[in-house]
Order: sequence, then structure tokens, then C-alpha cells
Amino acid sequence: MNDNHCPSLSLVTLGLMGLFVFGPWPGVAQAQDLPAEVLRYADMVLYNGQILTMDRDQPPISVREAVAVRDGRILAVGEDDRILQMAGPDTERVDLAGKTVTPGFVDTHSHPNSYALRHYRDEYTPLYLKALEDNHVHFARVRWDSVETAKADFKRFAENLPPGEWIYTTSMLNPTVMRELRRDDLDEAVPDHPLYIMIGNAMRGLANTKMLDIIVERYGENLPGIVRDEQGVATGFMFGAAGTVIDQEVIPQTPPEVLAPFFKKELEEWVAIGVTTLSTRLRGNEITAYGQLERDGELPLRLAYSHEIGRGNPFLERDLKRFGNLQGHGTDWIWMIGISIGIPDGNGPGGAPGLWSGSTCTTPDKRIVLADDYYPDGLCFWDLPDDPGADSVLVANRYGYRISGVHTFGDQGFMKLLDAYEKADQEKSIAGQRFGLDHGLMVSPEVVEKSARLGVTWSLQPPLAYSRYAAGISRVYGEEYAHRWVLPVKSLIDAGARVTYGADTHNDPERYPLFNLEVVVTRRSEDGIVYGPREKIDRSNGLLMLTRWGAEYVMREDELGSIEPGKLADLVVVDQNPLSSEIADEDLSEIKVLATLIGGEVAYGSLSSEP
Repeated sequence: MNDNHCPSLSLVTLGLMGLFVFGPWPGVAQAQDLPAEVLRYADMVLYNGQILTMDRDQPPISVREAVAVRDGRILAVGEDDRILQMAGPDTERVDLAGKTVTPGFVDTHSHPNSYALRHYRDEYTPLYLKALEDNHVHFARVRWDSVETAKADFKRFAENLPPGEWIYTTSMLNPTVMRELRRDDLDEAVPDHPLYIMIGNAMRGLANTKMLDIIVERYGENLPGIVRDEQGVATGFMFGAAGTVIDQEVIPQTPPEVLAPFFKKELEEWVAIGVTTLSTRLRGNEITAYGQLERDGELPLRLAYSHEIGRGNPFLERDLKRFGNLQGHGTDWIWMIGISIGIPDGNGPGGAPGLWSGSTCTTPDKRIVLADDYYPDGLCFWDLPDDPGADSVLVANRYGYRISGVHTFGDQGFMKLLDAYEKADQEKSIAGQRFGLDHGLMVSPEVVEKSARLGVTWSLQPPLAYSRYAAGISRVYGEEYAHRWVLPVKSLIDAGARVTYGADTHNDPERYPLFNLEVVVTRRSEDGIVYGPREKIDRSNGLLMLTRWGAEYVMREDELGSIEPGKLADLVVVDQNPLSSEIADEDLSEIKVLATLIGGEVAYGSLSSEP
């Protein structure tokens, strides 16, 4: 080509590029007036509103008028005049008419997998029972009024089964039956069938001899958590690691294709309250079910999970050598954020009757003992012989994993976890890894200080304090602990710890993000008492807990948690501005979610200005 033609060719090329990019235009001046971001027009512009950007790590919160969305991400945010210039002929223009837009809410600790199966129990149970029977396991329905009624029901159930078929059931046994029922009782009632009772949430169980033989054959005599009497004879009780191993490896798991439809329906409810990202801990078949929803384009929201491979697993290091490091692996819709390990302690006062109530691992002495306290002096699971919990922290960190999604209540439970974090840090630095602490319902000043020093990220559960735990702790341990140790949000923030929220409940309205905002702002419980008024925080910090800081917990702060150019367009439109002084603190939970957008698409509600 003749070099003399280059200049004219370049002008033609530039002219065509301008035509394709901006469409037909009468003159160069008009194209030059367009904002720099417009290589292509926005897909959607929301304007004439109050956009709470959360683009700062601390208050104050920036408020803008409009936001532009393109290709599922934030194109720009600013004032109406500028952002409306990014709208083209096919751009959807949404007049917010003064309504407020926030980033999508990030719930860092709830359990939609278990809520789904409870919520849709009538539909799910027949499919679950069939899946068990396909694996030659039969679920027994038993009366737990007494040892004798339980034995009679087991015997009657076993009479109708072929020899060798397994029997399985679950129970929240009342304390009396739990103390009296023994392996010999099960052997007498069911001599020819392996029988296992899962008690509570899998941390404890009871097996007859047939089932015990299977467990010992698979895992050996020294599986941690096989309880033995003074003569060293196995009692049939499984505790801690043994109970979890049996629950997750011995008892057949529900097929993922059975779980997926119920998981989807449950998550759709969370989208309707403005939650666009949810974090939970998951076992293998649950991950597979959610993964299938994602591959089919049917996962309703973004899911960040802590893998339960470390939960009560005495073989964690062996498994991780084969598993590899998958932390952060996944897609924009589902990804792994860490490993969940076995719990240091159980629930505090007001927990589930019989099994966990009173099992909190804590330093304060009880002033009263509740009637359903099975462990009047509390119980630290990690103090049990050979419990793998503390060692699991070191192992996970050794293979590059963060610890997250761990159920902990008492101050000594938190301290045991923090001590393990500190020990792991000495082997391999955990700085910047955001190891997690969850619940925050019995948090001593020492725990506050140490968690801040180690750079821990907290997931706090306001509804638990609101509904029962603050009152329970006040009654059992004393009012001063309810005021100083329950959900010390301000103390944690002031100490430099990062705090987030997780509803940890399926109940409405307690799981609503803005209900959680109201609780941390007012500190008012359901009985009308304000517990810990010194721990109140302002609305700006509360909103950061629900959004920007939550994105850090789920390891996606570059993609989520604020309304900034380049981030995913996860947005919530609400009818009132939660920062408005015209709304009383006690009315924050009344703010309504009008629409939820995920990746720039309306996932719930409507953007229409029509009532």
C-alpha cells in the first residue's frame, strides 16, 4: 500500500468507528459531548433517586442521584444530568421518583439448605425417605416419651424389615430419656438390624451393636468421639467428630437432584427481601445441588460457601492432600470462601431443648440452672479427648484455607478458636486471610481485643440476640453480661475488628436485612428491653455491615458490596431512605423492598413507578 494513502484511510476509519459507537450524529461536537464511559450506551439508567453508594470503607455514606448499568455491571454513578447522557434509544430509563437504591445485601451466616428442608417438609420428606430406602436404610418414627416407648416402637418397626436392613432416626431427646437410653436397650429392641439415632444436629448419636461394628470396621477402634465406659467398652454413644463422621459419611446423603428444587424455592424468598449474596456452610451433596442450579441458570442469588470438609473430620489433612486448594474457586454465582470446622461449644441459654441448652463454653458462673440443661456446667467440645477441632485450624491454614462459618457461642469457645488461629499464624501467617468468628453472643473484652489483633472478621447474628439469647443470658448469667457481652458491635468496631451480619434464621421479619439494621441501631429485644445501649451503632455503620463489609467476608469486595463503576450491578430499591431522619429507629424494619436486581436483571419486584 502506498504510504501516502495512510492519513486519509485513518480519517475514514475513525469516522466509521464514531458512527458505530455513537450511532448517526449530525456533527463532531455532539459526539464530543458524550461521557467518556459511553463506548456503548447503558442497558439501564436509574435516575431521580437517592443512590447510597457505600463507596467508602467508613461513614459518611455518599448519596448520588443516578446509576447506569451495562452488561450486568455498574457503568457509572453520579448526578442525573451526567448519567442520563449515557442512555441511548434502547436504554431502559427508570425514574426512581425519589426512592432509594442500596447495594445488594450480603448475609454472611444463614442456613438456607436446612431451612428449605424444614420449610418444605411435606414435599421433601417422601422423596428423602425413598432415597434412604433405595440405599436399604429405613427411617423410624419413634415416641420419645420414655425409654420403654422408644424401645417398643423400634421393636415394632424392625419386625417388618428384612434382616440386615439399616434403621435410622433423628431426635431431640428429652434429657431424661437421653440419660437413660443405652446401647443395650437398642440391642434388646433391635438385635438384627444396624440402628443409629442422630441426636440434635449430628454432634451426638447412639448406635446399637450392629451399627457400632460397622463403624469400627470402617474407621477403627480409635475414631475420636466413640464414648467408652470406665472399663473401656464402647457405650454406643457417639460424640463430636464420631457423630459428624457418621452423619456425613455413613448415613446415605440425599441425592442432589432431590435437594435442588427446594433449595431454589428457599433462595427465591431471600431475593425478595433484598439479599443478593448469602454465605453458609455446605456439605458435598448440597454443593452439588447448588452447583447444578447454577449450571442450569436457576440459582436465584449469589452463594458463598464454607466447605464442611473440616467439620468434625479427624482425617482432614489426608483429605486436603487430595482435595487441593479450591478457596475462591467457582463462578460469579457460587464460590468457596473457606473451610468450616467442628464447633468448640454448643448453644447458650435459650437454645434447643434437651441437647444443647446450657452447653455454652464460658467463664461466667450460672446463677440458675434451667430445667432442660443437659450440661449444667457447660461443655467445651474441644476439651474432649482427641477432638480434631483445634488441629483442623492448623491443617486448613497449612493448605492455604481460611476458617469461616464456625458455630461458636461462649467466650471460652471463641478464645479456644482464637488460640488456634494464633497458633496457626505462628506456623504460616494468617494476616489478611480474614479468619472468621460467628454469632458473637458471649463475647468478653479479651475476645474483642484478640480478635481485632488477629484481623478476624465477625459475622454477628442480631436476630438471635433479639429473640431469645440476650434474655436467656441475662436470666442465667446475670444482666451485666447481657448488656456487656451480647453482640458488642460498637466495641468490636472501635477495636478495629471488621463486623458483618447474618440473620441465621428463617423467621420473618427477623431475617430481613433492614430488621437486622434496626436491631443493631436500637438494641431492643422482642421483650422490649434495650440490652447493651452502649453498643448501639449509627445507621451508616449498620448499612456498611449489610453491604460493603459483608462483601469482604465472602471474599468478593472487588465485585460486590458497593455501587462503584466496574462492580456487579446487584442493587436493591427500597421505598424509603434508611438514612432519613424522618424515619424513627424503631421503624427501620418497616422499609419495604420494591425490587431486587442481580447482575442488572430484576430478580424480584418491579422497577415500575406504578403503585
